[in-house]
Amino acid sequence: MPRSPWWGRKVARLPERGTLIVSTDLQGNYEDYYALKQIYADEEERGNEPVLLLCGDLVHGPGEYFADPARWPDYLGTFYRDRSVDLVLDYAEWIDHAKTVALLGNHEHAHIGGPIVSKFHGDEAAVLDIRLGDDAPRVHDLFRSFPLIAVAPCGAVFTHGAPRATEPDLASFERIRYDGYARTAINDMYEEGTLGALLWARYAEPEHAQALLEAVHEGEGRHAFVAFGHDVVRSGYEKIGKEQICVSTSFGCEDRNKTYLRLDLSKRYTSVDDLREGEEIRKLYPKA
Repeated sequence: MPRSPWWGRKVARLPERGTLIVSTDLQGNYEDYYALKQIYADEEERGNEPVLLLCGDLVHGPGEYFADPARWPDYLGTFYRDRSVDLVLDYAEWIDHAKTVALLGNHEHAHIGGPIVSKFHGDEAAVLDIRLGDDAPRVHDLFRSFPLIAVAPCGAVFTHGAPRATEPDLASFERIRYDGYARTAINDMYEEGTLGALLWARYAEPEHAQALLEAVHEGEGRHAFVAFGHDVVRSGYEKIGKEQICVSTSFGCEDRNKTYLRLDLSKRYTSVDDLREGEEIRKLYPKA
């Protein structure tokens, strides 16, 4: 069984103490995944009680055409080869030994009831399922257990996409279903309620973010923030107002710009203005 208590729910309620490591959008980059595991191990060795949060899209990297470095486009950042199979199977084992949880991304959703995703292949999920072989059902069960959002008492909320929609309260989030969207066009997913927005939206107005914060922090949302991925910020992160920060840990970035968050779960963060470079905002490869 997973060591962490957050699997199988739509809301991961994170603890009140420890060190939270937050990453986004690996998309089959095993080297970046390994780097995050090493950060976790270093924090654990120092007694900092780490929790690793992956904010969706662990899988579906560049296809065979881009396996040749000569064909690698600049917009994909530093060259890597897709190792989605290795990554997800390793993670499926590692969760039994580490305090970690992954949120559902639109790419995982494609395997368990979401629309077809066609980033590098006509059907990304179908291609990965073939490569997974007999492990595909086990991986599908893992994806079904991914929460949609994570909430921390320190004032942070985490989603995959931009916080463009919300449920009225945490209990309503738990009633969201992941299945039933296989025939939905991607352009229509943005309007498919909270699930569609949080998996696909790349931008949210301040009032959208504030509504989500008020719903999940139950009256204390005006002193909180949302962190998410899904979109690519080539410089590593972007603050949007006081309520939002978009973080790019891996996909689409050069190694020197890849960014993760390191939060002290025992503190209180009232806005993204409390997040400082070199402290809460850190480089995945500081020497790159």
